Amino acid sequence: MATVENPFRIVIVGGGLVGLTAAHILSKTDIDFVILERHENLAPEFGSLLSLWPPTFRIFDQLDLQDALEPVLNPIDRGVTLSADDGSILLSWDAGDLIKRNHGYGIKVTHRPLFLEALYQSLPDSAKARIKVKKHVVKVNVSDDGVVVECADGTVERGSIVIGIDGVHSRVRQCMQAMEEGRAAPSISETTKSPYVTTFRMVFGSIPIPPTLPKNVNHECASGRVSTQILTGNSQVWFGVYEALDKPTSERIKYTEKDKEDAIQRWGHLYAAPGVRVRDIFGLQNGNFGMINLEEGRVDKWYWNRIVLVSDAIRKLEPHAGLGYNSGLADVVVLVNKLRRLLETTRSPDTKALEALFADYQEERKRDEPVVHVISMRRARILAWLSPMDKIITKYLIPYTNFGEFSTNRIYGPVVSRAPVLDWLEEKSNAKKNVRIPYVHHPMVKGEKSKNALSRNHSYYSLSIYIGAIIAAALTAVGLQYYHRILTMIGSKAT
Repeated sequence: MATVENPFRIVIVGGGLVGLTAAHILSKTDIDFVILERHENLAPEFGSLLSLWPPTFRIFDQLDLQDALEPVLNPIDRGVTLSADDGSILLSWDAGDLIKRNHGYGIKVTHRPLFLEALYQSLPDSAKARIKVKKHVVKVNVSDDGVVVECADGTVERGSIVIGIDGVHSRVRQCMQAMEEGRAAPSISETTKSPYVTTFRMVFGSIPIPPTLPKNVNHECASGRVSTQILTGNSQVWFGVYEALDKPTSERIKYTEKDKEDAIQRWGHLYAAPGVRVRDIFGLQNGNFGMINLEEGRVDKWYWNRIVLVSDAIRKLEPHAGLGYNSGLADVVVLVNKLRRLLETTRSPDTKALEALFADYQEERKRDEPVVHVISMRRARILAWLSPMDKIITKYLIPYTNFGEFSTNRIYGPVVSRAPVLDWLEEKSNAKKNVRIPYVHHPMVKGEKSKNALSRNHSYYSLSIYIGAIIAAALTAVGLQYYHRILTMIGSKAT
């Protein structure tokens, strides 16, 4: 008598940006899933800026999401770096056109609540029905043939695997690490120490565009241990003050209204754009602003048994470079690609096969991550100087070199070119044709899987990332350490 295989089902914990995008991806497959979201509302009323990089638009094209998302997106045409102390311009360049020529798409930004709402509303009804809110996960259990996820309200969800997309303070990660170490998971009321380190905190908010500021420009202002930002979209300004802590910490901090007011008072004299100071911007927005820690770092182990983690549950990037959501989406893309291939051979893979797949996923993503971490770290420190070298780079190297174009071509360019795509869905847009920096990975074409372009573009890619690695490493206070890691990564790609 034939054995009946149990249908494969994914329990996703976390219905934020990456979780909802994962729902879009899985809705294009025949894989069953459910999403458990802790909060009552998927889109909070108050939110911050979100940056979208070219590889992410390739995924949106594959998912037929361009038309649904375009109304909430804002292009960035120009980048301007200034002194926060006197407002003098250090660098001004046409970032949007250059990135679009290099990669077929430019950088766009959006307001997080609007983007979340657009992601949710564009889901098919069958996917919306799989999203359950007010589900606070308290426990994850694993067995030889599946997982059981228990919620505070008594809800129990069963599946084949758990994917933790539940953020910096991931409950899934806590449960996974506890089970691996043979101990009880901390209670949900317990405040646990973060695996990440906070060096900077940020006060942020948004207002309508003042008449004195041009649209679609990213203004970033540098000073000692603090930086400011004003980014103008089509009709909205996002602003932020990034302040270095006296001492880096892994402790969770909840800031009060007085903390916010004190920060604004402390840095109100700094410039945030030409002719605009911090106090001018905060005077226009009626106190509706937030203050958060900006954690950085990565956990060592991304999986155990039938549990796997993605996005902020495994890494946290400082937001100046705008790579966080894009990196989390790349995690999901790689993971789902591998799951689809495994499920083509068996609908009920055992734990050993799943752990091997998760290990392969972690290895692949870690090969492409070191430069992303360096870029994110260095952008923050070049703008809010933590060392004399940071100040020298910002005040003397950047203004007197073509640094904006160079970094876009030689540091960001190779990172963008390596981003994964969904290997079973066609790209409809012609945007990536005739780009200056060819993409390495390509999906199927007219029903047939395309060969990856690694062999065709290998010489260009290796040279570009080699130069980018040297520059990125040279610009970091711990350059030798990152230089070694990046060269190791390059060597593994060359074999």
